[in-house]
Amino acid sequence: MTKQNYSKGFTIIELTVTISIFIIVIAAVLGISFLGQRFYQQGEIMAEILQNGRIISERMTREIRQADELVTQLPQVPDQPDSPPPNEIEFQDGHTPSPYAYLGSEYYYIRYYIATNTNEVRRNYRVYCFDACGICSEYFRWNDTKMEGEVEVGTSACALEDRIIGEYVQDMNFWGAGLINISLTLQKDSEQIDLNTKVLGRNL
Repeated sequence: MTKQNYSKGFTIIELTVTISIFIIVIAAVLGISFLGQRFYQQGEIMAEILQNGRIISERMTREIRQADELVTQLPQVPDQPDSPPPNEIEFQDGHTPSPYAYLGSEYYYIRYYIATNTNEVRRNYRVYCFDACGICSEYFRWNDTKMEGEVEVGTSACALEDRIIGEYVQDMNFWGAGLINISLTLQKDSEQIDLNTKVLGRNL
């Protein structure tokens, strides 16, 4: 009698199980890779907005600490309904000499504000005078006045420079007397952080 040779192979069930396991493993690997990439991107975004927040806070803190006078009137508390905290601040520069000392002014001012169309915090360095900025040659305090006929007029601000300090700022608030509170809310994509700091104005 002749013996027949039968080749051994996988059954349909075995192939189905094997393919299913393979698909599950691939899906798990891709899922882990996707999550890892997502966490990495979130970490990069958080690091970027945190860095911006630190730069803004440190710059403002250093200059407010040396300020000679506050121009912006600040409420004592942040939750006073009839006097909400402003989202910008202006003060007299207390650092000497000023980078614009050649103008001969005794008064230089710094204003921090948010550019609402770009969410950038900008630093505006300026002086005040009674004449148009292009022809101004004599400078005064921000609240000085003079009489023109029977009308009392005040000074106008003339910007010497306006620079970007940081990005991604959704909100910025100031309050306090002597000890000034600075609150920043920064956001990029879906990531958001809140930073709060206090600074004691030495000359305020």
